[in-house]
Amino acid sequence: MIQQGVNELNHLRSQVSNDPALDRQIQQLITDMEHLDLRRFPGNPAMVEELHQRLLSGVDTLELQLRRQLDDKSSGQVRSSDPLTAPTGYEDAAAEYFRRLSSVTGSGREK
Repeated sequence: MIQQGVNELNHLRSQVSNDPALDRQIQQLITDMEHLDLRRFPGNPAMVEELHQRLLSGVDTLELQLRRQLDDKSSGQVRSSDPLTAPTGYEDAAAEYFRRLSSVTGSGREK
């Protein structure tokens, strides 16, 4: 499971290579995960849990930063599928809807 996490972080790292701060943060998480040897703490579940929580916190922080960057890049853009394509069989109804919608005045009545 740890190796899978390291692989995922390496893949993510290759995608954000243009951001040195994120690259350092990802590298630190990779290093922490690679040095996490649960056999060093036999019989100490509290220590294992603390290490686990520390790693999760780092991953959560990284995820939050990436989401903020994505939101900043896509601000002002609507996230949806192709809004101009009506489902098959509804083309005429959609066209009529938009015709009526465009003829409505500010008071909600048709012209």
